[in-house]
Amino acid sequence: MFDPKSVAVFGASDRSAGVGARVFSNLLRAGFAGEIIPINPKYSAVSGRPCFPSLNEAGASVDLAVIATPAHTVPGILEQCAEMRVTNAVILSAGFGDGSGGLSRLGQNLTDMAKRHGIRFLGPNCVGIVRPWIGLDATFLRAETPPGRLALVSQSGALCSAISDWAEPHHLGFSALVSLGNAFDIGFGDAMEFLATDPKTSAILLYVEGVRNAPNFVSALRGAARSKPVVVLKGGRHGQSSKAAQTHTGALMGDDAVFDAALSRAGAVRAQSFGQLFAAAEILSAHKRVRGNRLGIITNGGGAGVLAADRAGDLDIDLAEPSEETIKALDAVLPSYWSKRNPIDILGDATPDQYAAAVTAAMKDPNFDGVLVMLTPQAMTAATEAAEAVIGAIPERSRKPVLACWMGETSVAEGRKLMSGTGIPDFTTPERAVEAFSYLAQHNRNRRLALETPGPLADSEAHDIEGARMILQTALSEGRAMLSDIESKAVLRAFGIPINITLEAEDAEDALVAAETVGFPVAVKINSPQISHKSDVGGVRIGVANAAEVKRAFKEITTQAAALRPDATILGVTVQPMARVEDARELVIGASRDPVFGPAILFGAGGTMVEVLRDSAVSLPPLNEVLARRLIGRTKVSRLLDAFRERPAVDRDAVIDVLLRVSDIVCELPEITELDINPLFAGPRGVIAVDARIGIARPPAKDGAYDHVAIHPYPRHLVQRGYLSDGTPLTIRPIRPEDAESEATFVRELSPEAKRFRFMGAMSELSPEMLVRFTQIDYRREMALVAIIEPGGKTEQVGVARYAINPDSESCEFAVVVSDRVQNQGIGTRLMKALMDAARDHGLTRIEGQVLKINAPMLQLMAELGFSESNAPDDPDIVHVERWL
Repeated sequence: MFDPKSVAVFGASDRSAGVGARVFSNLLRAGFAGEIIPINPKYSAVSGRPCFPSLNEAGASVDLAVIATPAHTVPGILEQCAEMRVTNAVILSAGFGDGSGGLSRLGQNLTDMAKRHGIRFLGPNCVGIVRPWIGLDATFLRAETPPGRLALVSQSGALCSAISDWAEPHHLGFSALVSLGNAFDIGFGDAMEFLATDPKTSAILLYVEGVRNAPNFVSALRGAARSKPVVVLKGGRHGQSSKAAQTHTGALMGDDAVFDAALSRAGAVRAQSFGQLFAAAEILSAHKRVRGNRLGIITNGGGAGVLAADRAGDLDIDLAEPSEETIKALDAVLPSYWSKRNPIDILGDATPDQYAAAVTAAMKDPNFDGVLVMLTPQAMTAATEAAEAVIGAIPERSRKPVLACWMGETSVAEGRKLMSGTGIPDFTTPERAVEAFSYLAQHNRNRRLALETPGPLADSEAHDIEGARMILQTALSEGRAMLSDIESKAVLRAFGIPINITLEAEDAEDALVAAETVGFPVAVKINSPQISHKSDVGGVRIGVANAAEVKRAFKEITTQAAALRPDATILGVTVQPMARVEDARELVIGASRDPVFGPAILFGAGGTMVEVLRDSAVSLPPLNEVLARRLIGRTKVSRLLDAFRERPAVDRDAVIDVLLRVSDIVCELPEITELDINPLFAGPRGVIAVDARIGIARPPAKDGAYDHVAIHPYPRHLVQRGYLSDGTPLTIRPIRPEDAESEATFVRELSPEAKRFRFMGAMSELSPEMLVRFTQIDYRREMALVAIIEPGGKTEQVGVARYAINPDSESCEFAVVVSDRVQNQGIGTRLMKALMDAARDHGLTRIEGQVLKINAPMLQLMAELGFSESNAPDDPDIVHVERWL
């Protein structure tokens, strides 16, 4: 679809106002080198080329069908495509939606037919696709899109049109411009998966209004953002959720916060406005990268410098001070009263030579990762000459980005055009320029954060997942949407979260017995499935110290709750011992099910003021220790966890442990729609969940075990345990981020020959980037299984086998290596069998690999496992091995 050799245009015509006519004209105008075939039964020729009534009669081999005909004709056209083995289509036609974002009957028929015939299609109701480097303009856009290294994927055809029209005057070019339209088939994930490995694409811009397939979107976004900057603009940021939240977590967590969490987890950068997306395009088109977030600002106007500095402060951009060398160099060419700090104010009468000197010094200054040069047109300003001086002062092969902001219009237009023409990103306001630099800085920060790996995972008690699931299933069978307090805490306890024991009491006598059982003082709280916020109805008494107070508390609570909430069923009260946590801070940890991205986890300040303080942060599961620390660090309450004044620091590791266990709960139990631990008391000696609520619903019958989460969690079901012939315990399990240290050691200790066989070349050890890539894998797109032995009670990695799914989504390529010290013990065979089982479990049908011809032991293993062999067509030293699963 993205690199066709021939295109058929259904609906092509010579009518200037027709969509088909415009598409055909654009293909001719763009200089598409392949064959262009017009299909329209009303014409015998279009633009001087033979036109055919149907694809069958054209009789040509076609890679891509572009359909610009009325909606009711499209299914018949797809039938023609199927007969002629055309498997890619761009459907420009509208009229397939139901008006609410879903499919009409015609739309469903279209989608079913395409799946049945194996046809992938873009649209419907889209502008089309542009690939300038190959002269493919299969759109009805008026403006010609110049070639470059930016890619745009958009759900809005209007935005595609605007950017295409804007590109050429601003000297910007694109590697691809993709309009998704209704995205019934091809979506963001498919487009990003291609663009992530496209050599003509250096950066990707997305305009998103809605996401149909969240797992595919996040998975592809993570893959693309690892290697290229991805900037996302989201429309509809303030849409209201249609469901009423039943927990504090649900009320705190908005749809946009979850979308932010998805982008953050994937490593993408977010733009907040159309103007910011344009700014991102401008800076990314320069193909520069930064090593930090330190910006040097040069200006001839103090006010402009202040505006730039203010925006830098908003975006956490560091305005580092100029080095002594820079100050010394500028002292020699500027008046003595220049600013001598950042922003570098070279004064209103700055000459072109002084601009050149300032840029030269800033480019050499190691304190600056990027340079913003600004000019305000004053009486003595030579704007064009200053622009020429700036251009001349930039070293030819400099990797440091330079941005320009020539403020104004008439007197600066020529200078702005000069800089833009030489590839210097040019902006009309200081704020936009600083925002543009921030996208490079954020991309660099995301890449650095991705290199941070968690430490080894300590052994912990196994979760009682089945016990927790039984509690949920019992409640669902009774038609309930909420668990009781006791049931909620039982689920937490099944996953190892410390809880405050709770007993239920239907009357005052039962309440007294419960209080005596758990011991005074106690907390007495209303027990009603309809009352989520107990304190709102006066349903909480704490510090109840004796029998008389218990009975009085029961009567007051139940009477008041019944009066304020006559609709609620009052089951009595719950009784808990007062939580004894010294120097406790009240926190909230919870989860809520987003309709698009599934479960999202919230951390923040807790207690009765939780919705007033609104101090919280959101992340997508699954979490690891590094991600949990970052989640905590994004809140103000995180500072209260440290020691201050007379109060000791909280056991932060215990809080992190609760976050990890809540992550496990929502990943393993798709029945949970909302979870609230509020408050979680956290002190220097540990934590305790004081109150908990869990909302539930039956998951769709068609869903698999982890279809409810956007990011595939750790696949526990693939863990295998056994023994070597000498009795040494052997575990084969999926790799996880916490294996970074053992994976690095394993590769480092391989023999040079083993490294050569595995990596097809010399290597001493894994780089930090490779280590992250090998251990933080996307279980939906790849799998890595490690072999762990336990000699003398210590764990040691002795092998790894992995596969990556091929673009056809039906086959995979594998690699396997075993430590030299444990050869000939069957570990390689066990790893490969486990890997093939995992591939089958994923629905793959074929596994293939490349083996050096001199690697006789591996070729023997492949033969024993039933693999066929063939010579690699492009390398005589490599054997291609393959097996159907």
